[in-house]
Amino acid sequence: MSSARDRLEFLSASNRPPSPQESSVAGEFLQLCDQKLKVVDTRIVALERELEELKAQRSIIEGERHRYADILSARRLLPPEIIGRFMELACLDDTESSHSLGAYQQVSSFILVSREWYQTACGLAHFWSELSMDLTNSSVQATQEMIVKAGNRSARAAELPITLTIAFPAATSSIAQIVDFIHSLMSRLGVLDLCVLVDTRSDLQLLDSLFRPPPSTNNLVWPMLHTLRIMIESEGKITAGSELSFPSVNFPLLRKAAMSSPNVKFASYQMPWFNLMRLNLGPLSELEPQKYVSILGACTNLRSLRLCTQRQTNIPGINTLVITLPHLTHLHVESSDSYDLGRFLPSLNLPSLQSCIYTVANPGSYSTSIVRRLTDLIQRSGCSESMEYLELDLSRGTFYNSGTLKDLFLEVPRLNVLKLSGYKMDFDALQGVPLTVRELSIKLIYYRIDHARNAFVDHLNSRFAASSDVPVKARLQLVDTVHTFTLQKRLDSLKEKVGSSLDVVMD
Repeated sequence: MSSARDRLEFLSASNRPPSPQESSVAGEFLQLCDQKLKVVDTRIVALERELEELKAQRSIIEGERHRYADILSARRLLPPEIIGRFMELACLDDTESSHSLGAYQQVSSFILVSREWYQTACGLAHFWSELSMDLTNSSVQATQEMIVKAGNRSARAAELPITLTIAFPAATSSIAQIVDFIHSLMSRLGVLDLCVLVDTRSDLQLLDSLFRPPPSTNNLVWPMLHTLRIMIESEGKITAGSELSFPSVNFPLLRKAAMSSPNVKFASYQMPWFNLMRLNLGPLSELEPQKYVSILGACTNLRSLRLCTQRQTNIPGINTLVITLPHLTHLHVESSDSYDLGRFLPSLNLPSLQSCIYTVANPGSYSTSIVRRLTDLIQRSGCSESMEYLELDLSRGTFYNSGTLKDLFLEVPRLNVLKLSGYKMDFDALQGVPLTVRELSIKLIYYRIDHARNAFVDHLNSRFAASSDVPVKARLQLVDTVHTFTLQKRLDSLKEKVGSSLDVVMD
């Protein structure tokens, strides 16, 4: 056998074909190897099966060990107060998205960990002080369930002021339950954000039920309410038979208010205007500009004002009466009237003004006289030294230098932030921008960029020539149009040909 194996070893080292005898011997060795492999394969299968069983057994033992180790974990020694503090810190987030979620959505992941964590979260009052309820499309049963849940959550808020954001149709069959629920929280509400959908004039009686007590009862008092936002929405035009009134005696702590009724016209609007420090007013249906001014005249303690107007018809002009808001530091005017032209500005005197935003929301507006009237406002108010922030969005308006922007820039020598949005600008529009500006933003929709580009580059050159060591954030943005889309494709094609070394961005 040994000599036969040796002959086969010699044969395997050559390319000579085997003899009949050598073929017979090789076949016997091949069968022997197959038998050995079969034995080994059987053993491997048995060992693999045993390995899988051992792995499964190990996993079970690890699970048991984890449970016992968890019992001895230091985490279980933490008192609920410490766990609650961890939850509070984890939910501390100042981003806008986190505020939009609300406290309950932020803590919801923690209450699902265990029953103990759920009980701990329920004991943290501020997690339950915000209630958000959208009942616009809810059935009677769904409305009742949401009211019960909201009542349970408000009970966990202990003595903290409640923030209630609620939207509902006035014609719902559950209106009595909704009103009763709001009244049940009346003594604890700090913020009430109310959106009411009305279809007819009779639906407005809901407001009387909410804010005006019946003659046979004592006055409704909202002792902790400091912020009231009310929006009345209607698809069609409605004329109310009474005023929209919030008596001062019922709102002793009210300091912030927002009021909007774009399609519902009230005879008048009553609120503790004198106490307000922050006001978002409008749009109000068919309210004459002079009545807007009359309302603002009573708001002598305002610090911040956001005024929204919409297009009106057959509205008389504003008389020469000028009102003074001595403490107002922030003014934001948003107009959807293409004929606005800054009609409110000549009636205002704002000696403490620090920031101003003027937005023309009508895409068909070509108004540019707003710049001139804003210049007059700053000059009349004597607030040149306090103005730090200026933002103008003139829709399809054009920024000219001569007699407009240049005069405006002269009135704001301490300006830090300047943002301009419009249709296009002259090549010298940015001449005279104060050297104090640390952030400059230009946004235009005109597809020919030559003048805007030249104005932007010339300003930066002159700026760094005057003071090269002062950091400045500057941006020129051209809104995409059918013309810029073509240019963008050409830039993309050029990048593909040249490669990543081409540093070209079209913003």
